[in-house]
Amino acid sequence: MDTAGRSPLHYAALTNDAAEVTRLIAEGESPDSSDSQGFTPLHLASQEHALDAAAALLDLGATVDAINSFGNTPLFVAVFNSRGRPEMIELLRSRGADPMHSNGTGQTPVGLARLIGNYDVAQYFEGLH
Repeated sequence: MDTAGRSPLHYAALTNDAAEVTRLIAEGESPDSSDSQGFTPLHLASQEHALDAAAALLDLGATVDAINSFGNTPLFVAVFNSRGRPEMIELLRSRGADPMHSNGTGQTPVGLARLIGNYDVAQYFEGLH
């Protein structure tokens, strides 16, 4: 663990190293370990658009709707950091991520997509209110 409470698994997720994610979990690291702000490896993979690591984490039992200390799920983090790239959002939604989960300020991933006016992202939430 470093001073932010991040483990090697957090860093493997950040760098999209799916093989290392798999190895570390096989050796006993929890896929839902959280740092000092409640970010799990899946939050960090979602932040960095690390698709391979995110898929490995989910395959190995990571909680798709883990909540950090701000009340944000990995889907919220993915929407915020999408930069018009929908693949992480698609992955998380395909694994059951809740697009209507409200964070600590009452914002949802759907609301955030609309707020930032990103059509490429908002289209993945059409039909949701």
